[in-house]
Amino acid sequence: MRTLLRPLSRFVKIAWASPYTLFGLSMLFVPLPGRRRLIRYRGTLGVIGPAIARLLRCAPIQGGAVAMTLGHTILAQSHETFLSTWEHEAVHVRQYERWGPFFVPAYLLCSLWLMWRGADPYWDNPFEREARALS
Repeated sequence: MRTLLRPLSRFVKIAWASPYTLFGLSMLFVPLPGRRRLIRYRGTLGVIGPAIARLLRCAPIQGGAVAMTLGHTILAQSHETFLSTWEHEAVHVRQYERWGPFFVPAYLLCSLWLMWRGADPYWDNPFEREARALS
C-alpha cells in the first residue's frame, strides 16, 4: 500500500505548489534582456542567468537576493549560486509543498507582522528561520 501511496503523495505535493512553480517557470519568458537557462536538480527546477540576477537584485531585502523559491522553481543569479543555496531553497520548496497557494500570503503576513512589531521582516520571518536551521 505504501508503494502505491508514495507516488500519489508526491503528485499531490507537486500539484499543491504548482501555481507558484508555473509562475517561477514563466521567468524564462519575461521579456528582459539577458540569457536565462533552465536546469533540473534533485526534484527542483532552476531558472538562472543574468536576466534573473537583475530581477533578484531588486528583491525587497538589503542588497537584493541571490536566490528565491517559487514552488518547485528556484530562481538564482548563476549556476554556482543555485548549487550553493540549494539546501536553503529546498526547505522553502518543502514549505510550498505544505502550504501550497497559502505559502506566499502566509510569508508576507508574517513579514508585515514582524515589521509592525519592529523586527526584521526577512531575518526574523519563521519561514526563513526554519530554512536557515535546516540548511
